Amino acid sequence: MKGLNGQRADFERRADELRDRLMHTIEALDRRRHALVDVRSRVRRHGPEVLAGGLLLAIAGGAAAIALIRQARARDERPGAEHLRALVRFWRHPERVAPPGKPSVSREIGRRILVGMASYVAMQLIRRGVRLTLALPEGDAQARRSPLALGAAASRTRPPSGQGPV
Repeated sequence: MKGLNGQRADFERRADELRDRLMHTIEALDRRRHALVDVRSRVRRHGPEVLAGGLLLAIAGGAAAIALIRQARARDERPGAEHLRALVRFWRHPERVAPPGKPSVSREIGRRILVGMASYVAMQLIRRGVRLTLALPEGDAQARRSPLALGAAASRTRPPSGQGPV
């Protein structure tokens, strides 16, 4: 009988350790979720960047709207004159109407290298932004520990079996 009681105490101690580890993990996930969803703290933390981004979007949107309005007004004023000038250009220089055949090999290679570099830089910026967005808050030091360290720390702080709540 005594051997079974010893095994039972070991099982209870192990179950308590596992429950504690699970609770620490759930609490860490909950803190991360709150930190990720809390827009107010993100804006406070990244205020200048948010303001600069908003300002940039407003300027780009305003510039695009102004360009579209100016283009629409210019088109409405003299569509016949534009068509006449296009016909005169076509008559004088028919070779300029359609673009020449394929671009040169060196130009195509250069274009592809530039596009590749630009996409690589954009991807790195996106990755960095995602890492910064999903970074753990400073108070989550316990969540960074390994599960074994969490179990050892929990067993040191827990009262002996049979004295605490189960």
